[in-house]
Amino acid sequence: MKNFSRFCLFLIALAIPTFGNTLNIGIGKADITPPIGTPSAGYSDRNGEGMEDIHDPLFAIALFLDNGDKKIVFCSVDHLGFTFDMIQEVIKKVHSEPDLSDCDVYIGSSHTHSGGGAYLNIPVLGKSLAGTYSPEITNFTIQKTTEAIIEASKNPIQGQIGIGYGYAKGLSTYRGLFPKDVTPLSDVAVIKITKLDGSPFAVLFNYPVHPTILKSQNRQFSADFVGYARKHIKSLLGKDIQPIYFNGAQGDIIPAVLVPNEDSYSSVRIFGKSLAESVQKIWDNTKTEESLHIVTQKNSYAFQPQATPFGLLLPLESYTSEMSVIVLNHLHAFITIPGELSCIYDQNLKNFGSNLGFSHVSIFGLTNDAHGYIILPKSWRNKTMESGLSFGGEYYGTQMETRAKALLEDNVPYRRLDMEAANE
Repeated sequence: MKNFSRFCLFLIALAIPTFGNTLNIGIGKADITPPIGTPSAGYSDRNGEGMEDIHDPLFAIALFLDNGDKKIVFCSVDHLGFTFDMIQEVIKKVHSEPDLSDCDVYIGSSHTHSGGGAYLNIPVLGKSLAGTYSPEITNFTIQKTTEAIIEASKNPIQGQIGIGYGYAKGLSTYRGLFPKDVTPLSDVAVIKITKLDGSPFAVLFNYPVHPTILKSQNRQFSADFVGYARKHIKSLLGKDIQPIYFNGAQGDIIPAVLVPNEDSYSSVRIFGKSLAESVQKIWDNTKTEESLHIVTQKNSYAFQPQATPFGLLLPLESYTSEMSVIVLNHLHAFITIPGELSCIYDQNLKNFGSNLGFSHVSIFGLTNDAHGYIILPKSWRNKTMESGLSFGGEYYGTQMETRAKALLEDNVPYRRLDMEAANE
């Protein structure tokens, strides 16, 4: 019955035209590597010490899409996690551009633990995670990200788009303690962008895992496996393509040990190459079309930060954040999560979306905010490692799952399709 329903939805989707006669596409890129000597972020045992070198540069890479009715930007940043205030400052600057005043902006942090620090203006916790706060470094990161997004919107060309799915197996492992014996999700989602002649232009690849192959002993700025994956994708699909990485629900998923007792960069290289090969397979099997239907919906909310099970409390009376759903071509749903979501919720949402009629539900983790772990109540109660940086309280994960499901229900394919058919 489910397959029959999907077939009916597919037929309806074919009958409804997408907005705009053409799809305009653009790419922007900016180097966001801070000066040597700036602290990194993610490992408290670095003690806020500055990084000593640059192994591979950190980037903000933006993909601009305009279907004639809606403009949208996906921007990936090689960073532990932009705060909500940083995101809002970037969006404010982007929206000050006349041609981008109504553009939806989604900024996904890769969560590399070898990226720039000095951006958390939070007493004690900020210094522990990211070194001494520097408004100059923070403003530099915001400005460069803004420049990448604006550049992507300038001089767009006509293009084609396709959305495909596959797997990258054997690269990750589940580290959660509750529940036990969970197999980590290995789903890879790919947004394929080509020029009108079919030549590669950009690829957004979405895969859930912590970019923590490089440990705290590493004192070189690096995008971790993400930089190598981008490099290998270029070698496989062409030097002119621009790869863009969005993390997924990686709250309890870490890289599998690839080369024990070897230089960490050997493992980074192997991981990046393997992920790139998975992206290539999906790319090769994904068809493109010249038009794109886009629906977005945002849920802004506020919550009162709660003390973690270990007693750590953010010095804030209220915290504002947001979650969004992006539906492409009626059937492909992407949920933005403002933190590090447990893979258990990821599986729940995929099943829920499938039952609603979506072809696939993908998670864009650490997108438009990064305020900690979003975990199961049982994980919170049992004082797992993740609960030490989970500030929404015991049931915050459940509340976030409810928000995500509501966004999916509001955009159920057959409801949207019926509504648009009635307006034709």
